[in-house]
Amino acid sequence: MQAKERLKKEIESLSPDNILRVYDLVLILKKQDKNLEIRKARNGYLRTRLALRNCTGLLSNDIIEERNDRI
Repeated sequence: MQAKERLKKEIESLSPDNILRVYDLVLILKKQDKNLEIRKARNGYLRTRLALRNCTGLLSNDIIEERNDRI
C-alpha cells in the first residue's frame, strides 16, 4: 500500500496535462491485463487432450518412431 500512497502524492503534484498522460498509461496497462486474461483462457492443451483422448498408445513413442525414419 505504501507505493500506492506515494503514487497518489506524486500524481497530485503533476500538471493537468501530465495527469491526463498518467491516466492514458493506466488505461493502457488495464487493456494489457485484459489481453493476458484472454490469452490464458484459451487452454489449447485441453483441446488437444480432448482431440487425442481416443488414441491408444503414447504419442511420444509415435513421434520418436517418425523421427527415426528420417535419420
